[in-house]
Order: sequence, then structure tokens, then C-alpha cells
Amino acid sequence: MPTDPGRPAYHFTAPAGWINDPLGVTWHDGPEGGRYELFYQFNPEAPLWTPAIRWGQATSPDLVRWRDPRTALEPGPDETGCWSGSVVVDEGRPVIVYTSVLADAPGMGRIALAEGDAEWRRWTRDPAGPVLPAPEPGRGLAHVRDPFVWRDGDEWRMAVGAGSTDGRPSVLQYSSPDLRTWRADGVLAEPEPNLPGPGGTVWECPQLFRLDGAWALIVSVWDEVPGGVACALGDYDGRRFAPRSWQWLATDPFYATTAFADSRGRRCALSWVQEADAGDGVRAGALSVPWLLAREGDRVTVAPHPDVESLRTEVQAALGPASLAGAAVVVGPLAAHADVDLRADPAGGPLVLTLDEAGGRLLTLVADPDAAELRLTVPGRPDARTPLHPEADGGLSLRLLVDAGVVEVFGGGGVAAARLRPPGGELTLAVSAGAAGAELHRLVIHGMAPATG
Repeated sequence: MPTDPGRPAYHFTAPAGWINDPLGVTWHDGPEGGRYELFYQFNPEAPLWTPAIRWGQATSPDLVRWRDPRTALEPGPDETGCWSGSVVVDEGRPVIVYTSVLADAPGMGRIALAEGDAEWRRWTRDPAGPVLPAPEPGRGLAHVRDPFVWRDGDEWRMAVGAGSTDGRPSVLQYSSPDLRTWRADGVLAEPEPNLPGPGGTVWECPQLFRLDGAWALIVSVWDEVPGGVACALGDYDGRRFAPRSWQWLATDPFYATTAFADSRGRRCALSWVQEADAGDGVRAGALSVPWLLAREGDRVTVAPHPDVESLRTEVQAALGPASLAGAAVVVGPLAAHADVDLRADPAGGPLVLTLDEAGGRLLTLVADPDAAELRLTVPGRPDARTPLHPEADGGLSLRLLVDAGVVEVFGGGGVAAARLRPPGGELTLAVSAGAAGAELHRLVIHGMAPATG
């Protein structure tokens, strides 16, 4: 089998084939203690997406050490594919709520159920067939998919991603007393005429949840191609979500963000890190590290989940304070799997980090307070950008999670990612800033242990 030097060690990947949307992350108690169940869309037969996509599943005692990857649900005789959805627990039994698609109408998904056993190992489709064979008529819909289900008092609510024949995105809501009989509640969310929003033609993978005393809605914005993940804080009255403002939570290569609660009840998320070709003909795609979400005013912030730190190994470098006003601070050699934690005062100018190997430049990161932007540049690829919010004293704290062919960067409450050329050897990190008085307060680099296998 061809080797894959770009395969991440602590970002989850399928053993082989294609992986996309993470789904239904759930913490539950079992006979051997509590554990997380992770579900995801995958094609084990080739590193390509297929309409005949299925659900994969893996298990972990935390949110990073995933074991026993396996098939949870594959297309039945009456459907072409098992597309995205969510997982709930109903009277102690886990239930997958998913998009069942047919070859002649893949855009118009049917909502179907599969019930799991007490061990979350075997999944059986509801013998009655789809519980929502088609949306209510008269809406002019061209796309319906990705049910997200939650409990609200005595009823279940379901948000479904949608798009109309005239290219207008929306999220629909349905309610049910038993997960099987659903009534249409109308439009949960759609573009507001007087509020700037994310646009797109379909709002996929909707997620509605409480976050630090407010309601938050996440949508993945489809416009012929994946266009990023948008989020809004707002008000929800049980039928309609009214956003106060929108933000980009994550941009390309992130997509299909799924929100969930960890074992302590904290609101978390995982995202798909898109990858068209891993270069080995064996696999494509990865999942992000787990994120911790928080509310800061009318903004949702993102940080690595504390479980990520449990993978740290030896300290590869530790230094600071050091002046950045002259030559760059250069650290190396570093391993291809590392956790870089730094704090600096760029003195009002941009802070620049570069990652190099013997074959040349892998990554340039520019944290620019004046432009309020964090920008990642990889040779031959479009830049990745995220808004940057410096700390009150003007300082910047950055966290780079380097994992062979993928890097995630967290700073100022935002996150960005890039796919890297697979490194052929040891890495060198350089930190620089052009402004007089710029200073590196702290730089600590840990190695990272593999999380799967």
C-alpha cells in the first residue's frame, strides 16, 4: 500500500477512503464507564465522495483518542445513500436521524430513523420507512437534507437544511411527540432583508443550541461548492430564530461543523477539513480537533478543547521573552506533529510566522491587527482567513496545531486551517515582526502523540 506522509496523526481520518461530515457526537455511560461516540460520513471504497455515502462510527474515552472505526449504517435496498443527520437518545435508546436519498432525486432527501442497541453497536432501520418522505408542498424546494434534532420540553424539534428552486437558502423546522410523526412548523431561519448574512443557495447541516445564555445557529453555506460555516446569536421562540448578527465561524477548508455537549456539558464542535486528494490514492479528508465554543458579547469564539493537551509529549522548544524588532526568532528542528503555543506583542504591526522544511516554504501565517485578520498562505492554494481580535493590551496569543498535512491555527477567538504539502523532513519555525518594540513573550512547542490506531 502506498505510504502517506501527509496523513495526520491526531486529526481523525478514516482508515481508507473518503471522509466528510462529522455527526452526532454523543457522551453516554456504558458498562465500562462513560465514552464518546463519533459518527461521520465516509466511503471506504475510494478516496472520493459518492452519493452512496454511509455512516461510520468510532469510540473514545475522550475527544481525541478514537478507536474501533467501523460502519454504523449503509444504504438499504430502498435508498441510494445515507447522508448527514444527527443522533439523539430516546427513552434510553440511541436513534440515528438521517437523510435517506434516492438516485433520481438526491437533492430532496427523506428523513429516516435507525435505532441502536444498548451498546451502540447494531443499528436497525425503522421498518415503517422514512418518517418524513417529503417536505410539505408549495414551498418550491430543490434541496432538503441534514436533520438536526433536539428535545424541547415534551416534544422533539428538528431543523432541516433547505434551498429553494430560485436559489434561496433556509432552515425548516418540524416538531414531533415521538420522532415518528412530524408536523411542519415553517421556516426556522432564512436570510433577513435588512441584516447582512452569509448568502449561499442551501444552508446545510443546521445546528441550533443554547450557548452561554443565548441561542446560537450554525449553518454550512453551500453555493455550488462548500462556502464555509456561518454562525449567529439571536432569539428563538420555539418556532422561529431571529439572528442579531452573523459571523463566519470557520472558512475553507472547514465545512459541515457539528455542535455537541462534552461530558461536562460544555458546548463543543467538530468540523470536516476538506481534502480533494491526499496524494496516495488511499484516503481523503480529516476531521478537526475538537473545539470549545463560547459566547463573547454577540460573537461566538473557538478554542481547542482541553482534551487536545492530553496528547502533548516532550517539550521541543521553550523560549522567551525575546525581541522581535530585529531578526526573526528561529526554532528547529521540529517534528511534523506539534503543538505550538505562543504569546507576542507585535507593537501594532503584523506578526509573521513561517513554517519551512528542506524542500521550501510550507506555510506563512500573518496576524495583522490593523486589518483585524489572521491569514494563512500555502504555496499553490487560496489563502485561508479568519477575523482577528487582539487582546485588550494589544497582545496576540496563537496556538498552531501542526499535524503533517494539516494545520489548525487558533487566535483571538477564531480558527483557520490549511492543507500543507506533506513534509519530507524536519521543520523550522520562524517568528518575526517589523515594528519597533515588538516582543515575543512566550513560545512553547510540544510534540504530539498519535490519537488513533
